[in-house]
Amino acid sequence: MHGICALCKDETNLKESHLIPKFVGKWLKRTSATGYLRDMKNINKRQQDIFKEYLLCHNCEILFSGWEKLFSEQIFLPSLDKEQYISSYSEWLSKFCASLSWRTLIYIKQQNNDFNDESEYFLKQTHQAEAHLRNFLLGNTSNLDQYEQHIFPLSKIEKPPESLNFPPNINRYFLRSIGIDVLTGDKDIYTFTKLPTFLIIGIISSKYSKQMRASRVALKQGTLRPSNLVMPEYLLGYMKDKAREIQVTVSGISEDQSNKVYETVISNLDKSADSKSFEAMMHDYNIFGDKIFK
Repeated sequence: MHGICALCKDETNLKESHLIPKFVGKWLKRTSATGYLRDMKNINKRQQDIFKEYLLCHNCEILFSGWEKLFSEQIFLPSLDKEQYISSYSEWLSKFCASLSWRTLIYIKQQNNDFNDESEYFLKQTHQAEAHLRNFLLGNTSNLDQYEQHIFPLSKIEKPPESLNFPPNINRYFLRSIGIDVLTGDKDIYTFTKLPTFLIIGIISSKYSKQMRASRVALKQGTLRPSNLVMPEYLLGYMKDKAREIQVTVSGISEDQSNKVYETVISNLDKSADSKSFEAMMHDYNIFGDKIFK
């Protein structure tokens, strides 16, 4: 497809770019009980890949893929496949996170009338964030300024307080789901990029940045480790709502597709029982019992 690259602004042939990196979709398929993916927008159709959009030119796609490879090899796969939860990183991680936040902002803006229905404050803040992240990714500036990138590891939940009122698919949501959005509350604006077991939050405007310091990705180097991280309460509320939405959508799968899932699982019980999707379901079952089937 011929067009203008959203990053470098060159007019050239555009590639189909993954909004969520390709390695995530490959891991989800490899660790699924069925070997297939399903999009919540079309639950009754099996998918072979996660969503793509004509967004970047070849050179910018290569730029992003370098950071994605490092995150996949040094953080994502060691954490999810080998349970190695402490990882050292260098300047590539801030680039990787910023690339996700920028893609999320660009796509959500396109899907929502260029934010023309939002307030002047929202338009100004998101426009400035988009421009600054773009310059950071292109190497035109070496600092993120107020547009900090934050990573929250989302480990399995075993004994949550009842007061948190988690939905019965919360582990499957934390450990298996993907999603992107731009969230706003009062004067706070965040990009929200959900990977399996990791949440990347990009600050556009926030009064909580000091409290969130422990989750901030350093520009040069640092260590990523599970700890008592602080996020705005409504971000957790948003994730609980998204988990409930998924639960409702999945419950509406057709009888035909439900039978296909059953047949696939039964035909290879050993693979299904060893899968990460079954493991996540069992984490939920250990908390909520038969409620996970309702």
